[in-house]
Amino acid sequence: MKIRLLIGFVLISLGLSAQEIADGVYWVYFTDKDGTGYSIAQPGEFLSERSVNRRALQDLAIDHHDRPVNQDYVQEIRDMGIEVTYISRWLNGIAMTSMDAGTFQEVMELSYTDTVPWFPQSNDLFFPQPSGATRFEAPLDSPPGYDYGIATEQVSMLRTNLLHERGYTGKGVWIAVLDGGFRNVDSLASFEKMISEGRILETRNYVNDLPVFRLSSSHGMNVLSTMGGEWNGYMVGTAPHASYLLCTTEDEMRETRLEEIAWIEAAEYADSLGADVINTSLGYSDFDGNSFDYTYRDMDGHSSFISRGASLTASRGMVACISAGNQGNDLWFYITSPADAFDILAVGAVDSTNLIGSFSSRGPTYDARIKPDVTAMGVASGVQSSQGGVARGNGTSFASPILAGSVASLWQAYPELPAIELIHRVRQSGDRHKNPDSTYGFGLPNFNHAYHAITSIPVHFKAGELELWPNPAREHLMIRIPEEIPEEQEIRFYDMQGRISCTAWSGLPGEIVLPPALVRGIYIVEIMTPSTIYRSRLIVQ
Repeated sequence: MKIRLLIGFVLISLGLSAQEIADGVYWVYFTDKDGTGYSIAQPGEFLSERSVNRRALQDLAIDHHDRPVNQDYVQEIRDMGIEVTYISRWLNGIAMTSMDAGTFQEVMELSYTDTVPWFPQSNDLFFPQPSGATRFEAPLDSPPGYDYGIATEQVSMLRTNLLHERGYTGKGVWIAVLDGGFRNVDSLASFEKMISEGRILETRNYVNDLPVFRLSSSHGMNVLSTMGGEWNGYMVGTAPHASYLLCTTEDEMRETRLEEIAWIEAAEYADSLGADVINTSLGYSDFDGNSFDYTYRDMDGHSSFISRGASLTASRGMVACISAGNQGNDLWFYITSPADAFDILAVGAVDSTNLIGSFSSRGPTYDARIKPDVTAMGVASGVQSSQGGVARGNGTSFASPILAGSVASLWQAYPELPAIELIHRVRQSGDRHKNPDSTYGFGLPNFNHAYHAITSIPVHFKAGELELWPNPAREHLMIRIPEEIPEEQEIRFYDMQGRISCTAWSGLPGEIVLPPALVRGIYIVEIMTPSTIYRSRLIVQ
């Protein structure tokens, strides 16, 4: 968005000359990755152990998109006196600034340059083996008992608070935030624990040389607070114990396609470092200079640089959450790029009553895919204020990170779940999943439903140790767990859609009368003690 921060490739088919992506900025693809010295069978030379293990645990391959570009090609172009600003290994190309059309033609005379998008000539794949390292950290031993303060509605609407009650707070999950400035993150109350515990992994500014905490824009800071904020009683986010990589890719002084390339380089860095989730509260359609603007026809997941990059994230084992855009009231009311990308979660904004925000951009994509994918609270969202207190703001900019933090907390429970399946589970937990549309997508997700709908065994769960008798049951049920606990325990009964049917309390071991709400059918019985979570299937006759 032309940085419409709401708080209060260029292809030949686009008809632009050559590959100019902004005034004096040109893009070129390399035709190959020959002579790079890197092999996909040795990914540790260009990807971190965490990044490789992330793919191994999801049975994903290393492919030629992952290999670095040929640095000899880059150096030869630099030796021509050309400034190379950004380099993309995923797209195998570079962005060059301060150029004119004549100099660009000189670059195009090189044997290895082209304006045609690069695709690997080989379909070779390398499947790494898991390193044995635990992907995420263990959940909390006891519920955190958060008072979410101003964030209560936005967390509870997604039922993410129920994940927190089970100890899943995103601990050990790495979230990359690609945004504008993160002004004063190092001095605001919501981030004190994050900083003291060393959970800001790194900061990078892809726009200029200023520290990200000193940039004038506080948009990235507001976004971060909805995920990572932990200021009990005032502001608690959806992944308060996750770790964060903060990258500034948005230039608040101008709007050009060069920012798309900055985003791709930052996403590639996040991938190589080992990030699990990417949040992007940015979108592009309208640029400085009308000749560079996108049209609705370009919202197809292929035409923009940034959407081509975003569409690769799930195949690398990451989940990208992207704001749908804030153009719902404009002549351009469609989603913005990269919300049109494949295999991501584009997030629209609803209010606390689950009514769509009028500004929330609409779908579908030009090729008729459902967008947005899901929604979250983005009307009067609670955020950390740059003035030191808390505030409310409007925008899909906030709906997206609220969703992203929830994804991180859910993923902590199922660390070996592939990114693409996690995306599917989130969509299917939406309240409109049976009838998705171009306004709400699949609707408001219920992360408690998603948690129960996943058939894998969650971390912190001891299978087969909750004893139910008789099973099938009619009127009475005897319950036993392998712990001695003096207090009564809450017993939750979920239907097969993951909804809580009813609850009961009993000392354990103990016998209860089946609640009247349990009609004939299959249920999941869950008991959460201070040390673990027990679940078992119950048939009611």
